[in-house]
Amino acid sequence: MSMTKQQLSLLKIRVSCFVGNILEWYEFAIFGYLTPYISQLFFPSDHPTTALFLTYSIFAIGFIMRPLGAIIAGYIGDHYGRKISLIISILMMTIPTVTIGLLPTYHQIGFLAPLLILCCRLIQGLSLGGEFSGSIIYLIENAPKNKRAYFGSWADMGSSAGMILATLTSLGLTSVLTSDQMLSWGWRLPFLMGILFGGLGLIMRHQLVETPEFLESSVTSRRYVVRDAILKDPFTFLLSITFLAINACGYYILIIYLPQQTTPELSMYLSLASLLIMMPATLIGALLSDKIGQYQSLLIGIAGSILTIIPAVYATYYLSTAWIIVCHCLFSISLGLCFGPRSSFVVQLYPVINRCSGVGISYNIANAIFGGTAPLMALLSVQLTGSKLAPAFLVLGMACLSLISVILLYYYRLSLIPLTNLRNI
Repeated sequence: MSMTKQQLSLLKIRVSCFVGNILEWYEFAIFGYLTPYISQLFFPSDHPTTALFLTYSIFAIGFIMRPLGAIIAGYIGDHYGRKISLIISILMMTIPTVTIGLLPTYHQIGFLAPLLILCCRLIQGLSLGGEFSGSIIYLIENAPKNKRAYFGSWADMGSSAGMILATLTSLGLTSVLTSDQMLSWGWRLPFLMGILFGGLGLIMRHQLVETPEFLESSVTSRRYVVRDAILKDPFTFLLSITFLAINACGYYILIIYLPQQTTPELSMYLSLASLLIMMPATLIGALLSDKIGQYQSLLIGIAGSILTIIPAVYATYYLSTAWIIVCHCLFSISLGLCFGPRSSFVVQLYPVINRCSGVGISYNIANAIFGGTAPLMALLSVQLTGSKLAPAFLVLGMACLSLISVILLYYYRLSLIPLTNLRNI
């Protein structure tokens, strides 16, 4: 059965945003996987730990820049259109990624080398601050009303696929090339591949058209979009940040912190297994959301996270490899069920005229606060309590915060509880 013109157009929209997020997250994540080589080449030191710390600091700066990137991308997306914002974001990721692959090392140009790589990471962070939120808005504003979660989930699955691609690329290179070859030229290859990926993404996004909702919105109401997104309804803005706590914290605990508590041989494969199982779980969560509602689906996902996080942390330290994989995958499924309805839920909290600003800023603040700090907070919780299970209770706290936020947002939107006065706080 042949596809209609409208079906073909909607497929192109989904694929474009899916591919775009693969490229963005691959290019952002590959830096983290190649950190051991970059630290030696750009931060030479008599103390390898110091070099590694400096390289991880550069990696973290990308997260710090994401809220600023969301403000810039939100302003562009709300003033000039969703399409132009998406095109700019992929350019801002591709150019610095390829540049990193061409940079001379510390031994060639001295302190200018780490300074240049810092500048590239700053630009990448700005790009990522607008990419994901811009993608989910573009998808959902083009989606049929009964398939909004399904359309939005394509951006989530694209980000997971990008992380998987970065993982497989790193595993492939390190298994084929020797350490000397990786240090000499092998580390550059994944960054230089960005020119191919970026070119493909740019061609696909150039063919997109503007969303109907943006074209129908009032031009005169777009003057103070960033300010209005935050101050016009501060209660919604605050809750749109806190409701994402379990998504941000749980993801980085699962993908980064817990695998690092196992053996080096198991660590990367454990992250890969979690990502692979998360993609179909995200799709299932989205389809379920379109059937029974976003609120109900979020409650199921959060409840699943509450039930599975303690077994996941316990297994990491005390059980066999098979049980570690099983428990991590169960927690990954729960997070996927949260991711499925998340995008459509948060997008519909904001009016069209300041949606890019509201969604982008709240999403990236949540990831900076709850996600970027999650591995560090987990480590500190273990040191303060002396218990290896402490990170589980950290995630439980984030899950409870998300649960309360979702419930308040749901009833607030339905005007079933008198919280209107909080708008004036």
